Amino acid sequence: MDAALQFLSRYHTNGEDFLNRIVTGDEIWEAHVNAETKQQSMAWGHTGSPTRLRKARQTLSARKLMVTVFWDAQGILLIEFMARGTTINSEVYCRTLKKLKRAIQNKRRGLLSSGAVILHDNPRPHTALRTGEVLCNFKWDVFQHPPYTWTWILLIFICSLQ
Repeated sequence: MDAALQFLSRYHTNGEDFLNRIVTGDEIWEAHVNAETKQQSMAWGHTGSPTRLRKARQTLSARKLMVTVFWDAQGILLIEFMARGTTINSEVYCRTLKKLKRAIQNKRRGLLSSGAVILHDNPRPHTALRTGEVLCNFKWDVFQHPPYTWTWILLIFICSLQ
């Protein structure tokens, strides 16, 4: 409740400027599919087409990658695919935040000078002391992450404003 009220208060005070300064991000496991062959992957067929022979399937865990995505009101800022076997700790997350800063410099020049508001969830790498130091050095405002139920309510609210 506190996060939602704080969000509404800041929106009431700063309006669209506050919404346009929000940068949010999350990590997700993404499964990728290997096409049978390059030629087969390029071929189109209709529903009555004969089925093609398929390669043996890889195990699901071998086909998943961790992806970190950051975006703002204008679109995607950064997509980073993690190396297989890499776990996200504060060191890895800080490197990602530095890449995010470069992406913002290249794509949203005025955002850094007006002060980015970062909205990310709160696992240990995001709340670690080292991560906090990086965010403080960037002079980014870290917005308290609401519980997931409130995240959806806030997203619906933001979409209704546009």
